[in-house]
Amino acid sequence: MRVAPIEPGDIVEVDKKGRRFLALVLGFEVDGSVRIEPVCRGISWRQATSRELVRHWKKAARRRAQRDPDQHEAQLDLDLDDD
Repeated sequence: MRVAPIEPGDIVEVDKKGRRFLALVLGFEVDGSVRIEPVCRGISWRQATSRELVRHWKKAARRRAQRDPDQHEAQLDLDLDDD
C-alpha cells in the first residue's frame, strides 16, 4: 500500500506475521515505516512497513454545526384552522 495518502490520526489495518489488527497512525520514521498505536490490547508492535498495511481509513473533518434537520419552517406552518 502507498504510504503517501496516510496521515497521523488515520486508522490502518496491519498484517504482521498473519495477525491482523487495527492501529492509529502516530507518524512516520526516517526509514519509511509508519509509527502506530494498536487499538486492541495485547499487541506490542509499534511500527509497520508499507507492505504490512492492508487498509486505510481517513480521519474525516468535523462538519459544521447545522440546524436541527427535523425542524423545517414549512413543517411548522401547517395552516390548521381551529374552529
